[in-house]
Amino acid sequence: MLGKNLFKQLKKFDPDLCELLKVSFDRQISSLSLIPTDNAASPLSQYIKGSALGNDNIGYNALEHYSRVEKLAVKRACEIFGAEHAIVRIGNLVAAARVVLQTFAKNGDKILSFNLRKSEHCTGEQMQYDFIKFALEPNNFKLNFDKIKYLALKNKPVLIIYSPVNYPHNIDCKKLREIADAVGAKLWIDLGQNSGLIAAKKIKSPVPYADIATFSASDALHGPQTGVILTKKKYADLLEQKVIDTGHASLKKNVLAALAITFHEIACEEYQNYAQQVLDNARALEKGLQKSGIELICTPTENHLVIAKFPKNVDVKSTVQNLMQANLLVDAEKFMTSDDKISYPVLRLSSLDPTTRGLYENDLLTVGLTLGEFLKSPQNSKSIKAVEMVIKEMVENLPLFSEEWLPEEEIIQEQDSELMIKSLIYGTI
Repeated sequence: MLGKNLFKQLKKFDPDLCELLKVSFDRQISSLSLIPTDNAASPLSQYIKGSALGNDNIGYNALEHYSRVEKLAVKRACEIFGAEHAIVRIGNLVAAARVVLQTFAKNGDKILSFNLRKSEHCTGEQMQYDFIKFALEPNNFKLNFDKIKYLALKNKPVLIIYSPVNYPHNIDCKKLREIADAVGAKLWIDLGQNSGLIAAKKIKSPVPYADIATFSASDALHGPQTGVILTKKKYADLLEQKVIDTGHASLKKNVLAALAITFHEIACEEYQNYAQQVLDNARALEKGLQKSGIELICTPTENHLVIAKFPKNVDVKSTVQNLMQANLLVDAEKFMTSDDKISYPVLRLSSLDPTTRGLYENDLLTVGLTLGEFLKSPQNSKSIKAVEMVIKEMVENLPLFSEEWLPEEEIIQEQDSELMIKSLIYGTI
């Protein structure tokens, strides 16, 4: 039973679950998401994840080598990101963060973190850490590295964390490296949704400066929802042991294989083109918002992010709900600064998913204009309907993943990928 026959069987066997599947698909296909963490997985990655490899798993034995598929994923991760060592057997980014924290920090240790990032991953942890914030200056929305160095010298943190999930500019990570060295701290950089642009070498990589780098293989990379840790060789054994001690002893081979083919796709010309289009589309979205009179933070953008301020007297929660009703999905957050008294309600917007679906600059310009005008409107049923009509016309013929971003057939017939395809038939991995 394949394709439609399998779906018919599922509908007959489990109509409740089938309805949930249909609702999810209909929502994705009929809406446009500007949420940074929303992005479709590559069809190749999805195919491998749903393969017979899912019937097999990897158990850890210190006397055995990694399986061939795990070694393949590790090798490709190191090559793509220029890392000395990679850990790919972790199920999600939260788990990866906890592995890093428990490896390098003890109970009560001080951690200097951009916008207190990663403190949210400590909920329920037996270990408790003292997080200290550094953030953008409210007068220019830039980092004051002298102030960061002062905080580091004053508090002597064991970790310095930088995670640019709310920052559309690319910083000089060499300066953070120098500050970390000055106080004997480890530098941990979470790549966030910049991981794809970094992998495609469209923006400068912070990996050479970091003791640890983490990212999720989903969203920007079009892969499975796993957590990846990149590190220096001198920390590899410590982190590998902590992975085992914290219960992450195995990951299904189908997920590892999906991760391996994700890294393989990133090396292809099509992904390079995709990454450039992400940048071009972000600038077009930004231009549309500016034309509509919306104030932006940290403009012009240097990556996939666009940060738009809410106009005064606009209710954040109801705006997000109204836009959702119009099938335009957005993420509202508080934009923090180094002054705890100064913050801004903003929309944190990304060009990732619209680009994946096959939209271009003119489309994102239209989206920016439409969104900007809506933010200034009364947000009544008429204005909601107007946005809905624009989105409907834009997405009604779009796939979830545009074929133009898939690698050419000859590219995916190389020996490493052929090994995984053969495994579906022969079970050789």
